[in-house]
Amino acid sequence: MYGQFFLLLCSIALLVIAADVDDTPQSRLKSKLPSPGVCGINLADRIIGGQKTALNAYPWTVLLIARPLIGSSRSYSCGGSLISDRYVLTAAHCFRELPVGYYIAKVRLGEWDLESDIDCVDDLCADKPIDVGIESKAVHADYDSVNIHNDIALIKLAKSVNYTDFISPVCLPLSGSNNEPDSNKNFTVVGWGATERGQEKPGVFGNRYKLEVTVPGVNLDECKKNYPQLIDSELCAGGQELKDSCSGDSGGCLAAHENDGYWYQYGVVSYGRGCGRKDIPGVYARVTSFLSWIDKNMN
Repeated sequence: MYGQFFLLLCSIALLVIAADVDDTPQSRLKSKLPSPGVCGINLADRIIGGQKTALNAYPWTVLLIARPLIGSSRSYSCGGSLISDRYVLTAAHCFRELPVGYYIAKVRLGEWDLESDIDCVDDLCADKPIDVGIESKAVHADYDSVNIHNDIALIKLAKSVNYTDFISPVCLPLSGSNNEPDSNKNFTVVGWGATERGQEKPGVFGNRYKLEVTVPGVNLDECKKNYPQLIDSELCAGGQELKDSCSGDSGGCLAAHENDGYWYQYGVVSYGRGCGRKDIPGVYARVTSFLSWIDKNMN
């Protein structure tokens, strides 16, 4: 009898322990992603009076390299963000809307000046950028090219990358403490102006240097005045004249500097109406709406 009672107590204890286990997408991702302090480090402040970033700023910013199925030319087709030593977050349209006959072949990390092999500013020189192959990709199955919903994709690199001052990941907002209303935040978009349509001429890019622009968050209901089709898994930012994510890249990172001192990605550059037009913000895939999807696809 005492033995049966003891077994019953043990069973109850195991059930209580199991109930306390946090098996949410956030907790599972926490074990797969680097912790703040490894991710979210920006070693440089903004250059006052200009949009050009410092040499070692926003080291999670990457470029997607597209190649034709026939031939050896290449172009920088989209942007993305490094979220771990093996995974890059980008937009679904960067794969689905490529010109016919092109595919995403590699990911470039550690880039700053597209016209220089070794990037230097005064006496500081960066490591040479690296191009890494792609092992696999996951494009959201419900990507809607008409209304541009679920515009998110995940790339698994062919090999792990080593973190340096010029290559390191951005954090994802796994904690609810970072989820204040969009309109209360100022975000930063970074990139070279690459789009999924590539460039008209080989070697000619939207911008030579990595650029940044600060854009204010916009309330979703307010944003629907311009984009009635918006859904909750999207967010808006911008609407200031001559300041927009067109200075960045399709698929690039919309990030914010949080109170803990680290940078977190809240959006993936998706689309907009025009570029830098007053009162017309840009639209981004909302990262916090896709944490379960990201967890599922980080094999």
